[in-house]
Amino acid sequence: MTITVNVGDADLNELLAKVEAGEDVVLVRDGVPVAQVKSLAPQPASKTELIQTILREREGRPSITQEEIAEWKQVGRR
Repeated sequence: MTITVNVGDADLNELLAKVEAGEDVVLVRDGVPVAQVKSLAPQPASKTELIQTILREREGRPSITQEEIAEWKQVGRR
C-alpha cells in the first residue's frame, strides 16, 4: 500500500511505523512527489511462493500413515 503525505504535516515516528509495517510512503511538497520511503526489511513471500517452498521441502520425505498420526495423538494426550 502506498500512502501519500504532505511533508509539513508529517510525523516522523508515525511514518516510520508505517514503513516498518511494510507500507511505502510517498512524501509530497506542494502537490509534487519529492521522495519515497521504503522498508529495508525483505518483504514477505507471496502465498504461491510459500506453498512452492513447502512442497519442495516435503519432496523425498516418507509419507506419514494414519496409524502414525493416531499414535502421536495418543502420546500427546499423556
